[in-house]
Amino acid sequence: MALRVPKSTLPQLFKEGYKFQQGVDEAVMRNIEATHELSEVVRTSMGPNGRNKMIINHMEKLFVTNDAATIIRELDVVHPAAKLLVMASQQQESEMGDNTNLVIVLAGALLQKAEYLLRLGLHPSEIVQGFELARDYALSIIEGMCGR
Repeated sequence: MALRVPKSTLPQLFKEGYKFQQGVDEAVMRNIEATHELSEVVRTSMGPNGRNKMIINHMEKLFVTNDAATIIRELDVVHPAAKLLVMASQQQESEMGDNTNLVIVLAGALLQKAEYLLRLGLHPSEIVQGFELARDYALSIIEGMCGR
């Protein structure tokens, strides 16, 4: 008598529209996707030719702005990786008072490059090492330009 192994019922536990994915690789790609979406919202409102965004918050209040800090503050971000970017930009605003959009756009661009490298087969620790080497090289160039 053979025992039948039941199939996973996990996808049936969720409401319609939810996606269930397995594996660390898929989770990393979904995190990168979420942060990229947030960075695209902010990137298109950046600069002198940036587009205004019309945001209706949870209290039904309408905002029309191209200020990244206002956009981020009024969006209800629920994804954990995107929330991390929101917290980083809020910290930038509290420390420096500006460049919240730079934090999100730069992080989004770096994560897009990291996604490409992950698809090539590099390990995340190798990608982090490469980013750290690039940071050190950029800082040395900046110090050389300043004439210290």
